[in-house]
Amino acid sequence: MSELILVSLSTFAAVDKRPLSMLEESGYPFRLHETGKRITPPELIRLGSDATVIVAGVEPYDAQTLTQLPALRCISRCGVGVDAIDLPMTRDRGIVVTNTPAVPTQAVAELALAMFLALSRNLRPQANSMAARRWERLSSHLLSGRTVGLIGLGRIGRRVAELCRVFGCRVIAHDPYGDSEEAKRLGVELVGKQELLVRSDIVSLHAASGGAEKVLIGAAELRSMKPGSVLVNLARGEMVDETALVDVLEARHLAGAGLDVYGEEPYAGPLCDFDQVILTPHSATGTLETRSAMETQCVENALDFLSDSVNPERRIS
Repeated sequence: MSELILVSLSTFAAVDKRPLSMLEESGYPFRLHETGKRITPPELIRLGSDATVIVAGVEPYDAQTLTQLPALRCISRCGVGVDAIDLPMTRDRGIVVTNTPAVPTQAVAELALAMFLALSRNLRPQANSMAARRWERLSSHLLSGRTVGLIGLGRIGRRVAELCRVFGCRVIAHDPYGDSEEAKRLGVELVGKQELLVRSDIVSLHAASGGAEKVLIGAAELRSMKPGSVLVNLARGEMVDETALVDVLEARHLAGAGLDVYGEEPYAGPLCDFDQVILTPHSATGTLETRSAMETQCVENALDFLSDSVNPERRIS
């Protein structure tokens, strides 16, 4: 077998050795990126110049990079988003792109709920006070009875809706592709984006970056949100104007925010200074169970491609 598989992930099989065992047992030659850091374009080109399949992370596959990977026939993305891949060019070159669409759903949904609960109960400022040996009781809210507005009702949005309903929340959603029957089954009311912003106690972003409607929560959108509400973004960093978010937090128009994604990463900006803001380092899918399942499915996709049996539900192009 001459088809080489390159694993470009910054870490691989660190949690579970099964993905590595699958490669070893497949008989296909493979190469690992072993620096422990996100692969750079020059490293990708050097290591992948003769690779037929790349088990890929979030590194960019733009036109300049793709032209320097002449043997490439498949990008098996470990995760959901394919924003960093030039899909028109991969189609033109006949490069198959796959991902692991269903695996991260529970992990992202659980982090969203954790943020909803923590922000509603003011957990971070109270924990910080106790860490400073100050006994201060802050007022807070139940999650039950609050109105949660979801922008995006795809896999993750639907799972968040299900979990919110268990806690007794009212759930509304805005999604230009929203299925009214599915929304009805979930007990979710479909509304326009402006109505969602005005009505919601918690606004949570779960939209894709592409699609019929560009999602941007900027100054106007933030000012139109209910006073005392909170914003959570586990979707894409570019969907939120971080400068405008700082402004509304300083003005105390919003009670808080929770973010896992940022316009530029790693993030070390002014949002770090707010006691009522919860920031995580783009780690929504970072549970041990999720990482293992994504890597396993990603290797499965690579091997399925080489045996001409790609699962159509995991194929992007």
